[in-house]
Order: sequence, then structure tokens, then C-alpha cells
Amino acid sequence: MSVERFDFTEFPVLTTERLTLRMPVMADAADLLVFRGDPEVQLYNGAVIHTIAEAEEQIADTQAEYGRREGITWAVTRTGQPATLGHFAFHRWSHFHRRAELGYDLARASWGQGLATEALRAIISFGFAQMNLNRMYANTIVDNVASVRVLERLGFTHEGTQRGFSWEDDGRFHDSALFGLLRDEYRG
Repeated sequence: MSVERFDFTEFPVLTTERLTLRMPVMADAADLLVFRGDPEVQLYNGAVIHTIAEAEEQIADTQAEYGRREGITWAVTRTGQPATLGHFAFHRWSHFHRRAELGYDLARASWGQGLATEALRAIISFGFAQMNLNRMYANTIVDNVASVRVLERLGFTHEGTQRGFSWEDDGRFHDSALFGLLRDEYRG
């Protein structure tokens, strides 16, 4: 059995043409509140947060997940600028099965600029090369057309639909689409 190459001794800072992906820190709480407190951004993602304390709690949770070696959350910034535009992550990392769940959350002001695709490409490459993953997967609400498009653009395959999966702010249950990407399918 292969062992992952990444050992958690140093947080993996990733860079792309326009972005730096780094460890979330408490100083990011106000920026996190901007996108996690935006009902439109959170429409298909999770509960809206309302306070800096809630944002700090979420940052502490991501740091604890990293400390337990269960996942990695990156704060996404434009290179050379401190403001956090989003959080992108691997959660539920199964070291034995070599799989992890991909998650992402981007501020509305950064939508439509290709930043999610750019950040996810860096994370996907890291996952296959450094974490030695064989599989990564993502769930997205079927109605979240932009998220579905990003996953398809990155080579993920729609593997199925979970009906009535989540109760959303519009007062309805929504179906969730499961997407997966295997190491031997990845084209970089």
C-alpha cells in the first residue's frame, strides 16, 4: 500500500498565476464573514453566519481538522493581497482508502473570473501528487449550475444524484449531485 507523501509537518502553501492558497488564520475572520455571511453565496452551501465569533469558530474548526490530519482548508487570496476570497478544502480524508471530499466557497465579488477553477486545479494537483489520493469527490446541489459547471470543466464525472438531500433557505429540499475524479482520469 502506498503512503501519502504529505505528512502535515508544514502547511502546504500553493500558488497559481493569480492566487496564493495558505492556512486560514484568525485575522481572516472578517473576510470569511463576507462570504459565509452572504445568503446568495450560502444558498446551496450551508447556514449563513452572522458574527465575527462564528467566523473565528469556523477558522478554529478548520485548524483543528488539520491538526487531526483529517483535512486541509486553504484560505484563497490574490497573490500579494491579504484579503481572503474564499475557503477551498479537502475534508474527510481517508488515508487508508486514499480519498477525500473537495469543498469550496468563494466570495460573490470573485465569481465569474475563473478563480474557483484556478484554485481547484492547484488543490487537485496537490491531492494526487502530494496526498497520493486515488479519488476525490464533491457534492453540489443540482440547481447550483455554476458549481456543476466548474466540476465538469475540471474533469469530474457525475456519479449519481441523491434525491431530497438538503433543506435549503428557499424552504425546499434539493437534490445533490455526486461528482468524482480518479487519479487515472486526471489530465492536469
